[in-house]
Amino acid sequence: MKMLKFFLIILITGYTMSCNSQTSSGKGGLIGDAEEYRNTISSRHKNPFTKISREKFNQKIDSLIAITPQLSKEKFIVGLFKINSQIEDEHTILFPENEVELPFRFELFDEGMTIVASDSANQSFLLNRIVSINNTPWTRIDSLYRTLIKRDNPSYFKFFEAYYFNNVELLKGLDIVNNTSGIPFQFLSPAGDTISAEINAIRKTPNEIWIYANPYKNLLAYTKKNNYWYQYDEKSKILYFNYRHCSEDDNESFRSFNKRLFQTIESAKPEKLILDFRFNGGGSSRILNPFIEKIQKSYLNDSDRFFILIGRKVISSALMNVIDLKKTTKAVFIGESTCGNINHFGELKSFELLNSKIRVTYSTKFWKNWAGHDGSFHPDIETGNKLSDFINSYDKALETALQK
Repeated sequence: MKMLKFFLIILITGYTMSCNSQTSSGKGGLIGDAEEYRNTISSRHKNPFTKISREKFNQKIDSLIAITPQLSKEKFIVGLFKINSQIEDEHTILFPENEVELPFRFELFDEGMTIVASDSANQSFLLNRIVSINNTPWTRIDSLYRTLIKRDNPSYFKFFEAYYFNNVELLKGLDIVNNTSGIPFQFLSPAGDTISAEINAIRKTPNEIWIYANPYKNLLAYTKKNNYWYQYDEKSKILYFNYRHCSEDDNESFRSFNKRLFQTIESAKPEKLILDFRFNGGGSSRILNPFIEKIQKSYLNDSDRFFILIGRKVISSALMNVIDLKKTTKAVFIGESTCGNINHFGELKSFELLNSKIRVTYSTKFWKNWAGHDGSFHPDIETGNKLSDFINSYDKALETALQK
């Protein structure tokens, strides 16, 4: 099963756009984009009309087309997002190629939307929560984003709201901001102070160097970026295995890695195995098969010894692996509910809308992974995602597994 990685979905096309018209060098302008979106989704998606009828879908596209000559590009994009969200397919996603963005990366913690990375000029705002943007309070901004992203799965919404939150085109299309410079922000600092500042958007570049908040340096889960890696602690006799991507690592095949992993298990006889899936957004579900086959027969396949950490980024093939492990092992699952639904559309293809510069992914297959189970996959032990824990470099899900 294929999953396009979000940060690789970039298409460079040219366009000429005025503020309040749909003129463009591409065929049909923005109206042509709306028609292309309608035709491609209707004809190539496996079944886009399970949650919205074909008739209602076409009515909404027609309504958008009718007002498009009066819309800015940003408002057109917001209109298309609203229609797309009603398909309610986790893999049918719009990726606008915005030329400028806020100088931040965000994560939605239980306490609110928080800056977790910045450019070098805005480091002082790291770990600050959003109170308001351009005098629009956070609660209002959150309600506006709920019109853009499917909401049947709360974890999916939380992930994508944070993912899109620095997109200036969406902020402009939602009438939250008017300009790309001098944007009034109010932040709440970790110390509880309210801070007012004017923030300038930055030009989006592929090689932008982001500075991440200090807690990332102190948390085990973030210490390596390999597709898969493990660490054994002799003192506690706990083996931690981080499975970050469902794809082969450039430095070592998974079969070779899995052989080393189980050699360590056989020689060290760990008392506990913790498998961390929390940052895995998919790839090929087959990659993990050698591990699943071995762990099923291992002495570690016990509810007191085998723990799996899951979270809001788990989707697609990673979720399929999680379901397989749920069915075939005695593991205890800890963390947050998954971004992906248990039974879902997938097997992605994509196309581009020339004038609005949007890459659209869509599904070509339906995966019935577990009959009789709907919605997100929920952990046995829910730990939430508290900013206060993160600031203190406390990984509640991992600590819960360590203490069981």
